[in-house]
Amino acid sequence: MMQYPTIGRYVETLSNPDGLFRSLSGLSVSHPVEFSAGAYGAVFRVEVDRRPHALKCFTRHQPGRADAYRRIVRALNQARLGGGAGERHLVSVEWLDDEMIVFDDDDRAARFPALLMEWADGETLTKRMAAAVAAADTEELKRLSEAFDRLALWLLSQPFAHGDLKPDNLIVRPDGELTLIDYDGLYLPEMAGERARENGTEGFRLPDRGGSVFDERIDDFAIALISLTLRVLARWPELYDRFRPSTGMLFEPAALVAGRCPVDDFLRHTEWAADPLLVALKRGEARIERLAELLAGEAAPVAAYDYCGEAGREGIRLVRRGGKYGFATGDGTLVAECRYDRAREFSEGAAAVCLEERWGFIGPDGSWLREPEYDDCGDFSEGIVPVSIGGRWSYADGEFRLLSRPRFDDAWSFSEGRGVVRKGSKYGYVGSDGRMAIPARYDFAQRFSEGAACVMMNGLYGFIDRRGRWRVEPQFDYARSKHDGRAYVERDGKGYEIEL
Repeated sequence: MMQYPTIGRYVETLSNPDGLFRSLSGLSVSHPVEFSAGAYGAVFRVEVDRRPHALKCFTRHQPGRADAYRRIVRALNQARLGGGAGERHLVSVEWLDDEMIVFDDDDRAARFPALLMEWADGETLTKRMAAAVAAADTEELKRLSEAFDRLALWLLSQPFAHGDLKPDNLIVRPDGELTLIDYDGLYLPEMAGERARENGTEGFRLPDRGGSVFDERIDDFAIALISLTLRVLARWPELYDRFRPSTGMLFEPAALVAGRCPVDDFLRHTEWAADPLLVALKRGEARIERLAELLAGEAAPVAAYDYCGEAGREGIRLVRRGGKYGFATGDGTLVAECRYDRAREFSEGAAAVCLEERWGFIGPDGSWLREPEYDDCGDFSEGIVPVSIGGRWSYADGEFRLLSRPRFDDAWSFSEGRGVVRKGSKYGYVGSDGRMAIPARYDFAQRFSEGAACVMMNGLYGFIDRRGRWRVEPQFDYARSKHDGRAYVERDGKGYEIEL
C-alpha cells in the first residue's frame, strides 16, 4: 500500500514549488500556508497563474481513488457546464496524476497525485450558521435554510449524490447561494454495485450506514437532518448552544433514531412534534419518501415541471411537479399524471412508481402493470426485477410471478443471467430460475460484465466467471468489473488495467 506524505511534507513542496510540479505552472502559496485538514488529506489555498484555487493533497490511501475521480471529474464538469444551477452549486475540478514531487525524511523523492479545484469564495455553512446563531439573527438563519433547500432540491434532481453532505462541505457564496465542495464520496450511476469509498461524517449520516449503502439516495438522511436543523434554529437560535452535540449541528443521529435525543424531547411539546422530516429521521430511514416535496414550498423552482429527466428508449421522461412524479413525452404531454410519491425511469417497458409507501409498475401508456404491493423494488433487466416483500427480497418475472420465496436481505438487477444478492453480510448470485447459481460466500460482489464479475474475499478483490470459478484469485486492494476486455485494478497504491 502506498505511503502518503504528511501535511508538513506537502507544505515544504508547496512553499518551494519550482521544478516539483508536472503540469501546474506559476503556482504559489501565501506564508504561512493556508490549509484545512480532513480524514484523507488536506486542501491548500494556492494561486495558479495568479488565480486562486484549492489543491487537495492526500495523506491516506483510499482504494479506487484515482479511477473514481477520473469518472467524477467528467460527470461533474458536464453537469456544471450544462447550464442551469449546476454552475452555481459545483466548482470546476481536475484530477492530476503524479503531479507533484514530495521528499521524505531521507530525502527520497516520489510523485503523488492531486486534485485541483476552483476556489469557492465565501464561508462554510458551519461558520455562517454559527455567526447567525450568536447574533440571534433569525432572518439570516431563514435565508440559509431556504438556500440549503434550493441546493437540496437541485441535488435530488441529479443522477449523482454527494456522499458526505455536511455544513463544512457547503460554501455560502457572497450572493447567498450554496456551493458543494469535497467530492471524495460522490456516487454516479455507473458506480452502481460498487462499494462506497467513504461512509459520510458522523453527526450527519445514517447511524448504520456502511460501505454497501451506495446509491443515488445516500444523501437523503443528511439533507433531511440539515434542512430540519436550519429551520428549527431559525425559530429558536438559542437551542444551538443549549443542545449542540459533540458531533453534528443540533441533532445527534444515533440518539435521535434511538429515541434519546434532547432536542426531540424539547420539540415534542411544540407544533414541530409531527414535522414529517423529524418523523422520518427518527425512523432512521435511508430513503425518505417525498423528500423533495417536503423541501419544496417557496424554494421550489417555477417551471412547467420542477424536474424533467432524459427521454429513455420509450421516448418518455420522468417529471416532477408540486412534489409528485409522473411521466411525459418529449413535447411535455403527460402520459401519467404527477401523482406518485416516488418514481424511476422506464426500463424494459416498465417504470417503478411508489404510492403510500408501496411500489408497483406502470407501462408506457400510464396504465398499471402491477398495482403497488411491494415494500421496495429495483428495475427490470433481462426480463427480471428484484422486489421486496415483508422486508425480504426475491425476483419476479415479466408477469410478476416470484421466482422464489423472499429470502434475501438485498438484491440487485440482473446482468448476464446473474443477479447479485446479499444474505446477512455475504454476497452471491442468483440465476434466472431464482435459485442460487453461486453461493453467498463473498464479502462484496459486483455485477457481471463480459463474462466476469469482481468480488471481494478477506479484504482483497479478484474475478470469477459465471459458474463461480476464479478467473483471477483475490490479490488486489481495489478492482472494478471488466469493460472492453480489460479491468481496472489497484495494488500497493498503483492503478493499472489487466486483460481478462
